[in-house]
Amino acid sequence: MDTKTFSYLYYKIRGYSDEDIRKESGLSEDEYPLFEQAMQALVEEIRGQQPRAEHIGNDFVQLTRYIYAGKSDQECGLTRPDAIKVRSGEIFPLPAVGKLNFQNLSLQDAIEQRRSLRKYSETPLSQEELSFLLWSASWARDFRSNERMEITFRNVPSAGSRHPLETFVDIRKVSGLKPGLYYYHPIKHCLILLSEDPAIQEAILEGCFRQEMIQNSAVNFIYTAVPYRTAWRYGQRGYRYLYLDAGHAGQNIHLAAEAIGAGACMIGAYMDEAMNDVLGIDGIEEFVIYIATVGKK
Repeated sequence: MDTKTFSYLYYKIRGYSDEDIRKESGLSEDEYPLFEQAMQALVEEIRGQQPRAEHIGNDFVQLTRYIYAGKSDQECGLTRPDAIKVRSGEIFPLPAVGKLNFQNLSLQDAIEQRRSLRKYSETPLSQEELSFLLWSASWARDFRSNERMEITFRNVPSAGSRHPLETFVDIRKVSGLKPGLYYYHPIKHCLILLSEDPAIQEAILEGCFRQEMIQNSAVNFIYTAVPYRTAWRYGQRGYRYLYLDAGHAGQNIHLAAEAIGAGACMIGAYMDEAMNDVLGIDGIEEFVIYIATVGKK
């Protein structure tokens, strides 16, 4: 979904006048009637779901209580999901983490001076620094697989070691690596190049409502969730844990950034449809859940 479509739907659903919708979405007088016709069914669908959406937060909390839970798919003996999704592309190995020289910063200092940083210098990250950031929040230090269970152990906690998050890396300024969209493989500790197309980075900027730190950062981490990886074990309650897991990863990114003289800003404001489209995922079996910008101070 592009920005015009999203803006049209956003303001249409909220009851704005035709004139205001055109103004806010940037549609021309010729485009507007075409959108009116093409989007009619979708507008009706969204309006039909609005009463449900008004109470979805409370319903989510109430209906994911254990008292409502049936047997999980794991308890029913269904096949376990894979711990890692298969991605293909050119592989870029990352440096070993132990080679990085850190500034003299205690954990207490890192926690105390952590702030959401939205403005960055032009200094690129080194590959060693990028490697450390990924090691801190996404790396799998152990991988175990058998017919009954497949799990990873990482430097962030996750309910049942399910680790439902996948990590995509939008590289903009990292020494020795070309700008582009990459996937981080948590077991092999490498990057897999998915696209060098500048249009992808522009689409990420648009998908994040053109927030300036996306464009000016050295790197943007885009986390997706694969819900069944957790729901297989915990049923619908597992959806609660997806967001807890994302928070764990985000805090590690913040503290790791402080350790290398950088800063981070976590983003929850983005167009779900647009960001899922950028990554080629369906928004149901896998969806964008969290975004982090990182750059040098």
